[in-house]
Amino acid sequence: MKVSQLILLDHFVDHRPGLFRKKLQVDPDIFDAILDQISDQPIFSRESYNHQLPLAIFLNHAGHYGNAILPEDIAQWAGVSVGSVVNCTNCVMVSVLDQHDDFIQFPALDSQYTENARSYVEAHVCPEWQNGFLAADGSAFGLYVKPGLHGETLFDCKSNYLLNFIMPHNLLIVDYGLGLPGSVHNAYAFHLTQTAKDHEELLGDEHWIWADSAYPLETWCVVPFKKPKGGHLTQDQKTFNYHLSSVIFIFSILHHAPYFRFVFV
Repeated sequence: MKVSQLILLDHFVDHRPGLFRKKLQVDPDIFDAILDQISDQPIFSRESYNHQLPLAIFLNHAGHYGNAILPEDIAQWAGVSVGSVVNCTNCVMVSVLDQHDDFIQFPALDSQYTENARSYVEAHVCPEWQNGFLAADGSAFGLYVKPGLHGETLFDCKSNYLLNFIMPHNLLIVDYGLGLPGSVHNAYAFHLTQTAKDHEELLGDEHWIWADSAYPLETWCVVPFKKPKGGHLTQDQKTFNYHLSSVIFIFSILHHAPYFRFVFV
């Protein structure tokens, strides 16, 4: 028997928001925001069901692993057929991917985003550094278990199963690369991004990216001085590194800072 438990989500919104997040992995207001964004997509116009149904099924499906994501189990939870689970998942994915360019794009150098970033850097560091309006800082999210599909590609050099990301403060993404295993060095992955390939067009002659020592030193990518083998950094180099680390640190922790990220998966 298929007895839909979707009706419980309405109760969870008002009385048990924690259970709502457990089932769909997002807060109710985030669910509504996603629903508003995808409801007018053409792919849903051919379907007769409530648009809340495919989104709820998709989020439940995508937010779990192992036996919990079997189409048969999702179908029983939602009170629908296995075919509907597959169709709902496909419809939501198509609608999300169709809006890719609306949410992931490199900001124009004359845009308000870029101007806000420059103003923030000027106010918190110095006017001479304001044109460094992007920052890259490698980090990683650990996976709970080894993924069943292509899990070996996510095994990194520290013997963990990870997805590698460049962490921002405000979750705005301007560039990313796909298909590289977790063991690939940040510098190699970085060279395969659009930003690295088209930096002359995207950054111009007067703008640059801040990065840590794992990234290559370029005229458009500023990294700290590395300690020479058997030697020491000069006092000026130490001072430069100190202020550079402050820039990246400010970008990484302040939620209102104008900052963008690259994502490497």
